[in-house]
Amino acid sequence: MEHKRNTLLIVDNDHITLMALHSFLSKALPDFDLLPPADGGDKAIQRCTGAFDPPQVLLIDMSMSGINGPMAIRAIRRENRDIRMLAMTSFTLEDYAREAAEAGAQGIISKNDVQHMADALQAVADDRLWDGGAKVAFDDAATAYKRVKAERKNDLSAREIEAVNAWCRGMTAARIAESMDVSENTVRTYLARASEKLGCASRKELISTWLRLRSR
Repeated sequence: MEHKRNTLLIVDNDHITLMALHSFLSKALPDFDLLPPADGGDKAIQRCTGAFDPPQVLLIDMSMSGINGPMAIRAIRRENRDIRMLAMTSFTLEDYAREAAEAGAQGIISKNDVQHMADALQAVADDRLWDGGAKVAFDDAATAYKRVKAERKNDLSAREIEAVNAWCRGMTAARIAESMDVSENTVRTYLARASEKLGCASRKELISTWLRLRSR
């Protein structure tokens, strides 16, 4: 029987880092198929929860602008129980390890720990966990999915996050609908649900509230 190869998606909004990691890991992980990388949390959510075939393994930066790593990880985990996610950071692991674990990742690694990057990705691909020495307990993908899925009902869904983020960038409902491949009415529904969940009385308040939450 032919061994099924793992697919890997790398996510970082630093283009140089993204290209360097993609080049390095394509050689360090010959049994993995590296997918075209994503340069933002919103694109990671779209690739992992939308119409695309989701990757089996995700390597994602924690401190991206816009939709950051924890937000993207949680949004993806709420809708996918199979993707193994490894967070990465250029800061000390203790700064982000607990947040990554709570969001639903299976491990975390320093961007500077290049010599263990491939081992960490292979570990999470094999349903093992990787704390990088941070001494934080991570859940396997299925356990994390159940936990995140059971969180507060007022958390935004992945598609609601995508719509609100686009709205905050000044996109019209028509443009958002086109980018998400849904109807304008569906976009308005996403925005209305998000407003209700966040307790916002207007779209203007939704923008200010979302930008404030995103900056935390």
